[in-house]
Amino acid sequence: MMVGSALRLACFGLLAGALSSGPAHAAVSDVRACLRRADLACAERAHEKLQADGDASTDALHAEVLLAFHQGRYDDAVSALDTLATRDIILEAETQGTPFRGTAAAAKGFEEVVGDGVRVRHAPGVDTILADEAVEALEASREAYDRLFGGGPEHDVVLDLYPTASRFIAASGLPPESVQTTGVVALSKWTRLLLTSPRALSRGYGWKDTVAHEYIHLVVSYRTGDRAPVWLQEGLAKQLEGYWRGDRDGILPAHHQSLLAGALVSGEFVPFEKFKHSMAYLDSGEEAALAFGQVSTMIRYLIETSGDGVLPGLMRRVGEGEDPQQVVAVLAGHADWEDFRQGWLAWLRTLPLIEEQLSSLPVVLDGDGDEFDSDPLLAQNAKLRKLARIGDLLREAGHFQAALVEYGKAIDPEGPPSPMLLARRAACHEALGELDAALLLTDEGVRLYPEFTLLQVTRGRLLDAMGRVPEALVAWKAAHDLNPYDPAVQRALVEGYGAVGQPELARRHLRYARILATGGAITDG
Repeated sequence: MMVGSALRLACFGLLAGALSSGPAHAAVSDVRACLRRADLACAERAHEKLQADGDASTDALHAEVLLAFHQGRYDDAVSALDTLATRDIILEAETQGTPFRGTAAAAKGFEEVVGDGVRVRHAPGVDTILADEAVEALEASREAYDRLFGGGPEHDVVLDLYPTASRFIAASGLPPESVQTTGVVALSKWTRLLLTSPRALSRGYGWKDTVAHEYIHLVVSYRTGDRAPVWLQEGLAKQLEGYWRGDRDGILPAHHQSLLAGALVSGEFVPFEKFKHSMAYLDSGEEAALAFGQVSTMIRYLIETSGDGVLPGLMRRVGEGEDPQQVVAVLAGHADWEDFRQGWLAWLRTLPLIEEQLSSLPVVLDGDGDEFDSDPLLAQNAKLRKLARIGDLLREAGHFQAALVEYGKAIDPEGPPSPMLLARRAACHEALGELDAALLLTDEGVRLYPEFTLLQVTRGRLLDAMGRVPEALVAWKAAHDLNPYDPAVQRALVEGYGAVGQPELARRHLRYARILATGGAITDG
């Protein structure tokens, strides 16, 4: 799943004007040193020295900009920048692209929900339906990963949920083309978490696991003094992102598996050097998915070999400056990195990897394109799109057998399976009363493309029609976790949870349905 990627903390640099060399300057240096280590609490303590003195010097304003930005007080950071500008001083970090002002504008009007050690901010209106579950996911992540890595950051963790991809891009400082190319929709940066709302993507995405993924980055940065390289950061985050909800297997998505299977045959893996700064700058979603597959399976190999009890020691040793590759190799029982790599490759060949030819689900942001643009086959082939549209017209007119014929013509035997066509064909079989045939198609679709929301919705509807309510609930919940903005999904969850005797969950989703029905005008009750 290429929905998340951490960049190392920005190097803030010095002021573009002269700094003093007194106590205030020393305090500013302390603030910056703490932030470079991803230790916000340390920076806050250093800043308190300036506040205690009532210091309004240029140095104190510099510290205020940096600290406020990391804490999520964006307007305060901009106010301090404006005061510096009246003194003809501009921070080098601002000239080099740190988005102080862009973040303040992107987060304007956010509402905040406070949990235990977490603060979640979101746009008003329909994104209110994310707040409760975002708090729950982040609280559970803090508990799970702080324990797993031997401790976590001391400060409250801020999570900003941006309602559109354009606002996320403005706050992240990432080039728009990187977001579109590799599908980066979340970051752990500046001791904060930044996520794009699932409504910014046409099909949604697994945003709660992405919260966990980005929190892992924050913990690893904190535990290692931000010395963990990108390959280690991303490997840990991808492999462990399901721990917060009890998933200890860390099985890769089918697409990642297919890419790894191909790389084992070709020997063409993504060199670490190519993503030493960030996976956001890789050449394609396919390349990013392969890189994620490589590093996450390396961590899985380490854990299967030595257990997750080695992780606190890994954090300590990397933080003390030891070579991360050598540390991982030794902890996995190998003499050196090359020995580890050969052991990993041998182990990888024993895994039952899915070998079907699959493609990354296209990234469709902020309502661009139509529904076929989110399909890996139809988005790329105009001829097959035309056949699929003919099938849609026939299906909508009630000619289901004829629609199945046209959908069959749109299948490319040489290309990747189409999740959209699997869902469409299942809908035709459903309308013909052939529920078993329809369910088989959704089984295959969910196995290969679990994040294609329409397949989960179709599966939930079929299972409900077959009277298999508990199984249907699993599918409806999966659809909700990807894209909670579909009123039909919320209604199905209200009915399903009511039927299985879980009234509290039924009430929660009834509230979500009301929020959606009123466009966010009513958010309580």
